[in-house]
Amino acid sequence: MRPFTVKLLLGALALISTYANAEKLLLDANWNVIKDEKQALYYFEQPVDLTDGYYKIEVYYKEKNRLFCSTAIDDKNVGKALTSEQFRGPYQCNFDDGTPYEQGFRNAQGQLDGVIKTYIATGQLYSESHYENGVKQGQETGYWNGGNIRYKTTYKDDQAVGISEHFGPEGEATAKICHDPTCASQYFNLGKLNREEHKVDGLLQGTETTWGLNGQVISTQEWFKDKKHGDYFEYFDNGKVKQHFQYQKNYKVGEQLTYFENGQLKLKEVTNDKGDVIQSIEYDDKGVIKRTADSKYQGNRWVYRKQQRYRDGQLIETQEEDKLKNWSLSETFKKGVLSERQELLNKQLNGLQIKSYDYNDVITLTREYYQAGKREGAYETVKIEPATGKSHLVEQGQYAKDKQAGTWKKFMDDATLTYSHDDNGELHGEYLNKTNSGQLLESIHFKHGKPDGLVQRYASNGQVYEKGRYLNNLRQGDWVFTDNEFQYRPRPNPERRSWHGRFDKGKQVGHWELRTAEDYVLEVTNYDDHGNLHGKQYRFENNGSIQVINHYNHGQFLNQEIPPTVLPVEDGAFPFH
Repeated sequence: MRPFTVKLLLGALALISTYANAEKLLLDANWNVIKDEKQALYYFEQPVDLTDGYYKIEVYYKEKNRLFCSTAIDDKNVGKALTSEQFRGPYQCNFDDGTPYEQGFRNAQGQLDGVIKTYIATGQLYSESHYENGVKQGQETGYWNGGNIRYKTTYKDDQAVGISEHFGPEGEATAKICHDPTCASQYFNLGKLNREEHKVDGLLQGTETTWGLNGQVISTQEWFKDKKHGDYFEYFDNGKVKQHFQYQKNYKVGEQLTYFENGQLKLKEVTNDKGDVIQSIEYDDKGVIKRTADSKYQGNRWVYRKQQRYRDGQLIETQEEDKLKNWSLSETFKKGVLSERQELLNKQLNGLQIKSYDYNDVITLTREYYQAGKREGAYETVKIEPATGKSHLVEQGQYAKDKQAGTWKKFMDDATLTYSHDDNGELHGEYLNKTNSGQLLESIHFKHGKPDGLVQRYASNGQVYEKGRYLNNLRQGDWVFTDNEFQYRPRPNPERRSWHGRFDKGKQVGHWELRTAEDYVLEVTNYDDHGNLHGKQYRFENNGSIQVINHYNHGQFLNQEIPPTVLPVEDGAFPFH
């Protein structure tokens, strides 16, 4: 074999060996060099081809195996991560469908240099910029999807200068933005001037004005050294003032006014030097107050606030809170009457509490006082007729240590109830209920919560409902009480039936009779000394004849006797009336 042929063959083998041994490097989403195939999104082969002092490199999308970026680098050992600052010379990066999204050039120091272009996914040019040694210089132009210019901005040493122009998709002007220390910026809507602001020494200063499509002024705002300072006015379409705010160093300070279109004041707010609202009054379009609020602040939080609501000029609700005292008050008014009130101190009821309900245009109010969550002091229930202003007392008394104390009174339509308590809140003394004409309805004597002594209950016509005596909390002696009536009502009842007899230490003993309101006997029962049914028990027909006789022996039923329809009554079996 000829020597030059051997040399060519060896050279080809060496070249093949070099490419065969090129290492494939994996990159994650941030272009960090990794070894995990699952985390890798890109890859490139370790560059080996040196051209003009640089190594050519191509980065691919791992999933689609499409070219991502192509360029050159000056060191084939990329290190722990590949960065765009390592690029040298021209470069191009593409979307995963092969469409370019950025083209440009980086100099020997890895700095952007010359024209840099970016694209959107459709392939449409998005922006075109100019760089010198990594610094943006000259004009930058942005484009809409249809190709119309979106903006034009001039840069000097990486900073926007002069006036940048902005346009809509159809080419209409949308803004002329000032980038110099002293100049004006203008913004447009449908090609018409919409807003204008001024800068002095790079800071917003002077009057900022906005206009409507018809050229009318919408608002003006005063600026001083890049802060809102002075008056802000907003206008209705008819030219009348809609809002007038006052600013000091970006804070609303002083009176802040909002108006209805008819010129009537809608809202007045007073703010402190931090812009916190310390007082506000809201009106309807006729000038009638709807709401008010007063606040006090410590630092950046309010510590006291009082809010009131009105309807048709009348106060209907008050909410007041003092966080420093851990105190709050809630009040509701109905037809000018304070109908609900809740006062809390340390999250416990304190002071006057009012509850109410309405029925047939009459408000029934309950007023009571609390200390540290317990009732203490006067109590009353009152009925009020807002239409006439009339009121009358329903119940009156007082509490001590959350228990009823002293003498209480209840005032009904035609009667008055009076009762008293001992120091433990138990009924003590006479429980007295009389009609306004003086008719006794109830008289019950209590001793420390237990009945003791005479008990009398009557209907309003004097008909006996219950009468007897308690001794040591037990019924004792002669008694009268109604049959099958489980709740006392003073209403007369011509069908009322009552038992008449005697108790001994709480047990029925001896002879008992069930009588009608006309004093006719309906039943006779007899008891032994231990309260057991004993002897003959009689039940009578309406005509007075005996219906049935039951025989008992000390509580044990013996037999029942049903006499003939008409049976003469034995003398002494029961008294006649």
